[in-house]
Amino acid sequence: MKIREKLMESNSGTMAGHYATKKWLPLIVLASSVFYGCESGAEQDVKTEALASVACATKDNLSKSIEGNPELKWSQLYAACEAEIKAYQQSDPVGYSWFSNAANGFSGTPLVILKSLPAIAPEIWGKPEDNFSKFGLFADPANPNRVLPRGLGIASTEGRPLDDNKKPTGEIDYAKPSLYITTFSCGACHSARVNVNGDYHIIEGAPNTKFDVRSWRQAFIDTRKSYLTPDKIGTQEAPGSTTKAILAFIDAQPPGYFAKGLPLLPEKDEAAIDAQQRAYVKAGIITILNTVAAGVKGSDWMVKLQLREGGNYGYAGHSPALAGNSSGQSDGSGDLLAQLIASTASQNPDLTEEAFLASPQPAIPPFATVTDAPSVWNQQARAAAQWDGSVSMGFWRNIAAQLPIVGIPSKVDLNNTHIVDKFLTHLPAAPYPFNVDLKKAVKGEALFKENCADCHSPKNSRPYWEMYTDFNRAKVLNEDARNLFLAAFTASCHDKEFSYTDAQGQTIKPCTMDGEKIIRDTTVAEKQGYMASVLDGIWARAPYLHNGSVPTLRHLLVPHERPATFLRGTDGYDQDAVGWLWNVKDKKKIAKSDTPTLMTYNTASDGLSNMGHDKDIRINGKSYRLDWSGKDSEDDLLSLLEYMKTL
Repeated sequence: MKIREKLMESNSGTMAGHYATKKWLPLIVLASSVFYGCESGAEQDVKTEALASVACATKDNLSKSIEGNPELKWSQLYAACEAEIKAYQQSDPVGYSWFSNAANGFSGTPLVILKSLPAIAPEIWGKPEDNFSKFGLFADPANPNRVLPRGLGIASTEGRPLDDNKKPTGEIDYAKPSLYITTFSCGACHSARVNVNGDYHIIEGAPNTKFDVRSWRQAFIDTRKSYLTPDKIGTQEAPGSTTKAILAFIDAQPPGYFAKGLPLLPEKDEAAIDAQQRAYVKAGIITILNTVAAGVKGSDWMVKLQLREGGNYGYAGHSPALAGNSSGQSDGSGDLLAQLIASTASQNPDLTEEAFLASPQPAIPPFATVTDAPSVWNQQARAAAQWDGSVSMGFWRNIAAQLPIVGIPSKVDLNNTHIVDKFLTHLPAAPYPFNVDLKKAVKGEALFKENCADCHSPKNSRPYWEMYTDFNRAKVLNEDARNLFLAAFTASCHDKEFSYTDAQGQTIKPCTMDGEKIIRDTTVAEKQGYMASVLDGIWARAPYLHNGSVPTLRHLLVPHERPATFLRGTDGYDQDAVGWLWNVKDKKKIAKSDTPTLMTYNTASDGLSNMGHDKDIRINGKSYRLDWSGKDSEDDLLSLLEYMKTL
């Protein structure tokens, strides 16, 4: 549905109405749009008259647009595209809010406990006032006083408030007393920031290349080892040192502290909800801490399973590290396989850790299958999900992301699954926030159409083995692994009667699906490879290739310049090479800025190779240029790079 049509819709319904009246919702104000970094002084203000004749889609055919309007500036196109994104967010405020901050399910760490951890273990979690920025998370600019940063969702253990048709009317039912828990929302991994002349600009739907989810996991493991031992938890009659420290922190906080910025909660009610949550935790703190410790046991076993000799990260000197080495990355499939196996095994009271780690696990691949977090906007242009196209539709893509976050299949929130899926279907890609030489880009447009557009076309589901990129991720699933995923995904769709209406108006009953409709069979070589998705917003999707092994677009197109090591976890931008600041020679300088998860990526490690997409190729009788090396090609290369900024 086009944005203009969506804005014409009535904003009826309890939840939509509530969200639409929130004062922080973005407004569509074209006259005051400011373009960052293009021009200076008075030229920064884009006049309403100029914008009225420019639409974001104007950039889709630059040569024709420039021919019709030789004075067209990128600042105009940028402002029009930004306005389109804001209009889209306003047309679906529920989807936008749930994507940003709604918990993915109803199992997690109690809110009050999570907020207390930095006070008792700042060496692990950072200081309380840092609000978990140590892991690459940041405050939500739309709700800066929120008790948690963007991407840490909050939910009730009692589920969502529902109407008579079992549709959610909000995120939390404040009239129903319950314990509030925290778990990640989609916005943790898929909301990024770019530093534009000292100002942070939020990129909705882009990969958060600073967020280190494995360090988050390791923080719980370290906390369990050092602070959640039986003696430090103690008993209700004789609380241990950790319990005492948490209780002291809770009592020291001002009224309303644990309820700031909760969804749709009036400020006048924050103190009451805060007091309720404190009371729940204080009354059951021993049980709560023991439960958290028991849950983290599964994560501990998971990591040890991966690191054991022969495990997917068990090759000393060759396997990449886990925590502290995963800014913007994870091993979506390899990590989840280990998690599913370890979490189930750790609940068996008769199974020792030693026996578990000695047992064969044929579903675990014997190699690392590292992948970058992808962009998630404009899903209607994607034929399938995941880098290899192994997940058949957006709903199951979200299940695949929610399950490792929530941990318990029956606690996955199916309403969240489809609300976010629908929001992402037509979410526009973010426009490039710096200047673009449109005349140079016009030349690049012709080169792109000739050499790139055929493969990177909408709805192209073909896996390309011919690129010869690192193949570990493409062959991650054997029969045992696929069957394990199918069982877990099916269990996560735990209500056979659950249905929803998708963005095309069709009624979908996902929990009745099975087999290929959930996960495609990629266990055989002829079905393995990586999809060539559309390149919308490609500037914000660095580093490149499925494993993030190439720092900039220039390095992708000039293969012999690809560095063996480079930096990840930065938000400064290399406008010439088109990608995040990357040069290891600048590490000390970059480290002085806001880069808590700065790391050095080593392409010699297993699964991190930067090979592939590095030789000219012929497909279906047509030749395509992939290598733009050489002095004679420099002008064409720069034109192509300039055009790709506009995508």
